[in-house]
Amino acid sequence: MIELRRPLVVAFGLTVLILALLTACDLAASTPQATAPASATAEALAATAVTAAASVAPVASVAPTPTVEPTPAVPQGGALTIRLAADVPELKPWDLRSRGEEHVADLIYNGLTELDAQLQPQPDLAQDWTTSAGGRLITFTLRSNLVWHDGEPLTSADVAWTLNMLRTITATNALLADLQSTIAYAGAPLPETVVVSLTRPYAPLLAELAVPILPRHRLADRTPEQIAALNFWDEPVGSGPFKLDRRQPDQSIAFVRNNAYFGGVPNLDQVALVIAPDPAVAATALQKQQLLVAEFPQTTAALSATVEPAPLQRGAYPENGWYGLAFNTRPERIFADQRLREALARAVDVEALVQTVTNGAGLPITTILSRASGMYPADLGIRPPDPDAARRLLDEAGWTLGANGVRQKAGRPLSSRIWVRGDDARRVAAAQRIAEAAGAIGMQLEVVPANFNTVILPKLAPPYDFDLLLGSWINAPNSQSFPTNRFYDPDNWALFHSANVWGGQGDARTGLRNVTGFANGDYDSAADAARRAYAPAERKQAIQSAQTVLARELPYLLLWTDQVGVVINERVASEDGPLPLYTPRYLWNVEQWYLQP
Repeated sequence: MIELRRPLVVAFGLTVLILALLTACDLAASTPQATAPASATAEALAATAVTAAASVAPVASVAPTPTVEPTPAVPQGGALTIRLAADVPELKPWDLRSRGEEHVADLIYNGLTELDAQLQPQPDLAQDWTTSAGGRLITFTLRSNLVWHDGEPLTSADVAWTLNMLRTITATNALLADLQSTIAYAGAPLPETVVVSLTRPYAPLLAELAVPILPRHRLADRTPEQIAALNFWDEPVGSGPFKLDRRQPDQSIAFVRNNAYFGGVPNLDQVALVIAPDPAVAATALQKQQLLVAEFPQTTAALSATVEPAPLQRGAYPENGWYGLAFNTRPERIFADQRLREALARAVDVEALVQTVTNGAGLPITTILSRASGMYPADLGIRPPDPDAARRLLDEAGWTLGANGVRQKAGRPLSSRIWVRGDDARRVAAAQRIAEAAGAIGMQLEVVPANFNTVILPKLAPPYDFDLLLGSWINAPNSQSFPTNRFYDPDNWALFHSANVWGGQGDARTGLRNVTGFANGDYDSAADAARRAYAPAERKQAIQSAQTVLARELPYLLLWTDQVGVVINERVASEDGPLPLYTPRYLWNVEQWYLQP
């Protein structure tokens, strides 16, 4: 819930800021000038047209040909105001470290591809693409008549230069590391043709090629080190549906529509990102219709009923991360036996646990794939708890109940520890609930809250000294651990493939993510197939096969993902239909948004 505490002074300041911002934005998208109301702007445009016509000398021998402008299908003009919880002081298009940077990238940049509302790669600058039989060559055909915000043509040379440049700068994040290990070379044999040569077949690249393409003519005279150090607010030229108008640090970032946008002239005149760190201030601005779009943590995602609200659309999207209990499945560990993992999973009421420890804000999960993804396996539902089935599994595995209520096998008690970082009350509470459920089936688990840096983190590295560890993962291909969704892909090969299991002493690899030591041939085959498959239907089948194996073998007892609440004024609409507020990519078609009267 958003608690409306009515911080009047701050709210008044935000009101003044928004009014000043909307007054100052340049709707003509050329030189900064004051913005008139929509009706006045229309009158000014009409007057300009009359003046221009009057300045042309008439030609008596030629009758004038009347022209009729098509009537727009939806209302035109207006400003969309979007809340940012924090400013964007630095911009690096390949390193999106905050939600604000994601919004900026969506407004001013394009990639070869873009992710749609279902997080699936779609054509962006590319009109289409083909892959070679071996999957190591992808040929992209660009759209015709692409231009940069400064009017210069955008060609395949810009695309090839960008991709090759990203191969040369220091890999400060996972996205760059992946691009550098996957792309052997990018070429531009024709103005509208880009050829990308790969080191191996790699279908996740289609999502990563949503990385913004940059203007070669403005950057090519700089060294890779200079480009890596550049704050792109100093070179904010893209090809997206909106252009930067002005930026006021810690206050706002304003954009005007790009009339030369290849996807059609946007319906909105302008978009303004308004910095409003205080959720209560943002909520008040939403109610007064000064802000039209805002995101909130799920714990503050709805307006208080104590204040008459504006007409609002509400939704929530899953964060690109998750919480779960990791089982160490290595042969020498007690939970190497899948029956013990399944027994604990069957004993735990996951839905009740998540409801309690997250106060209803968490979303229970059975797969780490985003529910917003078109690849999500809808048939993998949450199983209800079944303690009797759990007991039968332990009986089958040879663990018999002792007089003290703890099962034993060959003189060894069925007991272990759950390691959990002690500074997160939700994780500690979840671990305690799991331990209680385990006790009911004769499994003795001790919850050990511990310091993350000194205790937990070392256990996530060789020799992986744990049986059970309750933690979280975020998918953050950037340098600041922000779970961006611009490059989302359902590939989880790094977490579960046997190639990423530490091989013991002598294996010098670092950063291995398969911390559970999970190794399963069925999963490996499906995950490898998913990486080779570029066709969406074929890839979906392989990904869902991999998820089925994980749900059966349980390297993790998956618990929940957090959600982000989205609140949008009901005046905001899209030519594509209802706004997809279930996805982090709801702005993906912002050029089709409009404001209803």
